Amino acid sequence: MPVKRRDSSSKRNLERVFRRVTLGVSVVLLLAGALIVGVVWWEQNTEWNEATRSRTYDHPEVYVRHLGVVRFLPGTTDQQIKEELDRSAPAAIEKAATRGAILRSLRIANPEYAVLTDWQLSSKLLSNDPLQWAALSDVVIGEGTTVSLLETVPPSLFHLAPGDRLSHLYLAASPSQSSMLYTRGQAMKAVAFSDGRAALVLEDLAGFYASPRARPKPFSLSRALALVIVGGAGLPWGMFFFLRWLVRGLSGTVSRDYDRGTMHVCGNCQSRKIAREEQGDMLDRLMLKVRGRLPYRCLDCDHRFLDRPLARH
Repeated sequence: MPVKRRDSSSKRNLERVFRRVTLGVSVVLLLAGALIVGVVWWEQNTEWNEATRSRTYDHPEVYVRHLGVVRFLPGTTDQQIKEELDRSAPAAIEKAATRGAILRSLRIANPEYAVLTDWQLSSKLLSNDPLQWAALSDVVIGEGTTVSLLETVPPSLFHLAPGDRLSHLYLAASPSQSSMLYTRGQAMKAVAFSDGRAALVLEDLAGFYASPRARPKPFSLSRALALVIVGGAGLPWGMFFFLRWLVRGLSGTVSRDYDRGTMHVCGNCQSRKIAREEQGDMLDRLMLKVRGRLPYRCLDCDHRFLDRPLARH
């Protein structure tokens, strides 16, 4: 039966070819996935380092929530900024809230004021009667600082004030929490690590200033590579073993002998000279056990097939 032996040998050779193709596809997927993950991670890490790096500012400009931007003298340290804001910011915020309420009520009562900015309206009223409109005067924090108050009506998205020079973000103390002073980089990192107060002040800042937004921290490189390995190796090899199991299940014939309960019979040449075959690797043995089959080989024609063990008939 040389033809049958050649046919069986061809099947084994074809399986080897598919195995090598699967190996090649797996290697290509692993390399391509690792390259893509590496490039994306490098870009995100570079952007993250740029957004969170420490910077030196000639004139510290601090965004104070519910107040505006406070510009300090050159050389003022973070500790000096925080001490000054802890001392003066609560009263300044309260005065700014009162000033904003007055301006809003004036615009409601006088529609012609709607076209004026807060500074134009307060300057006009102060020039007419400084004593009556003293509550609209400028807010002062410490010596040598200037304060740019927030507009009572937030600007549209296309008219945000430039905020690239803002160096710090400040959140005043509340009855249950202490005050916080962040540098721009510290605020970015705090938001990435789920600091709700930092996220709050950055969100408030975005309503008035065109400033860099918070960004998530770079993804974990090790986890991404692990997913690449699982996908690059698991998908092609899983498909290979599934198709091999499917093809062997369709090609494996059960003996057709009338007395198949007592012996195995080759479905190709009807010979009863049958020998058990090796079951291969652990995955092959598991698949065969699930299907309730064992591999056999005909000693006459070398035909290989799957059949149930005799003890189970």
